[in-house]
Amino acid sequence: MKKEDKDFAERALKRLLVGSQLDGLQFGVGPGGLGISFTHYSMKEPDTLWLTIEVREIAVASTLEQLNLLTREDMNELDDEDSLQLLLSSRREKVKDVWLGDESPHLSISFDSGKFLYVNGFDEHYECWQVGDQPGFGGGEWLIVAAPGNKIATWSLEECV
Repeated sequence: MKKEDKDFAERALKRLLVGSQLDGLQFGVGPGGLGISFTHYSMKEPDTLWLTIEVREIAVASTLEQLNLLTREDMNELDDEDSLQLLLSSRREKVKDVWLGDESPHLSISFDSGKFLYVNGFDEHYECWQVGDQPGFGGGEWLIVAAPGNKIATWSLEECV
């Protein structure tokens, strides 16, 4: 992942997600996709954002130390029931900060409560996750994608970041 791509994507993610709340879940077509909606309950635009997870290697950590100890090898791909239970523990949480991993675009989201959501960002063949302002795979003005092979791709209003 190129540093300039990572820096731009992090700025966009912060602009989009900080201050929003984890507000809902949507199970995608087939066994893979999972959509998580984040809502800004203010006048901020876009007001609804979607994190679509394709490779369901996710975790919730209680401390930053616990988050830093997570490795991809520690994680299994979750089914619908396990994903739901894990994410329900963070419902209505307000996003405090967002950042990406140094080498892979692993997505880390911290909440005001002190919890952290971690989404794996590395797969050799598949997009692991996408954040955008339209349900599913984006299609609005914003889309940030953890692309195969440790890449991050963005489609956004550059003048706003």
